[in-house]
Amino acid sequence: MKKMSSSGNNFSGWQIFFVLAVLVSVAVPLPGVLGLTPRVEASPVVVERVVQKSVRPIATLIGTAEPYRKSIVAPEVEGLVVDFLVSKGQWIKKGEVLVRIEKRPLLLERKFAEANLAEAKANYENALSELRRTRELYEKKSIASRAYEDALYVAEAMKKKILALEARIETIQYQIEKCAISAPFEGFVVDEHTQVGQWLKKGGEIVTIVEMDPILVMIPVPDRYIHFIKVGQKVNLEFDFLPGRKKRKGVIRDIIPEGNEKSRTFPVQISVANKDFSILAGMSSRVRFPAGRSYKALLVNKDAVVTSGGSHHLFVVRDGKAMLVPVTKGQAYGSLIVVEGGLSSGDMVVVEGNERLRSGQKVEVIRGSGKK
Repeated sequence: MKKMSSSGNNFSGWQIFFVLAVLVSVAVPLPGVLGLTPRVEASPVVVERVVQKSVRPIATLIGTAEPYRKSIVAPEVEGLVVDFLVSKGQWIKKGEVLVRIEKRPLLLERKFAEANLAEAKANYENALSELRRTRELYEKKSIASRAYEDALYVAEAMKKKILALEARIETIQYQIEKCAISAPFEGFVVDEHTQVGQWLKKGGEIVTIVEMDPILVMIPVPDRYIHFIKVGQKVNLEFDFLPGRKKRKGVIRDIIPEGNEKSRTFPVQISVANKDFSILAGMSSRVRFPAGRSYKALLVNKDAVVTSGGSHHLFVVRDGKAMLVPVTKGQAYGSLIVVEGGLSSGDMVVVEGNERLRSGQKVEVIRGSGKK
């Protein structure tokens, strides 16, 4: 018999480790073999209470900001533009002069009318003197009644001419004052319609001015909602493209009773404060309107609802376990949202730590809110 070489009895290190591992696994029984249940740690969660409140359906509609007032300023007199004092985009105060029209022709016309008035007054004095003389003669029966009546007619005619000339001078003075055309209200110049050297006709266009504080938001409201809103009612608005404070409050100013036959909507004007002029005409706004009558509903924190595969559920803590409850989401009201499902007012639902929970899993409430 051949003798085995000594190298046949040698084992490598990894072979020895493998053998020992197998022996230990056989020698030491697993907890399941001994009838023991592995300890499962409770998952920490934050909970909030389900509340019942009276809520009202809300519809969100899109509106457009418009100037509170818009005016194409026009002159009451005609003439040559000698000064154009504003520019497009400029903010102006009420009463600020926009344009000046040449007033020299009117000054000359007033001077001529004043001279005619002085002459008429002198003629009137002479007519009164003549009337007194003929009256005395008529009373003495020295002249016929026709001579006295003629003198009386002349005096009355001169008196009326004086009144007419005074009215003419007053009119000319008014026209002179109107040669300086001023802003009817404070606002922004958004368009220029004339320039220096241009002849302006009476009623011609000078500039377009818009008033921007407050500003109006025009909303086309569907007929199914129109009877749930009232003039003077306060509403919330959101301007998505407004820098800084995007949310604003407004007041319903007008409900226009004539609607659009094709869309079945009615224009509703909302007045919104705009002291910093950050809301510009043409900006879009989302407006929340009441869209139905109040009703009782269950509400939870928005963070309690988990969305998966197009369906929604949340976890209710019962007897130390998180129980999955399918729900249907409704209207949101701030941080709360209306839900329908197997819930009751006062139930505690998980709002933090619910992303990886399984139904029936043990939980440990580390923080909770009991707000009603």
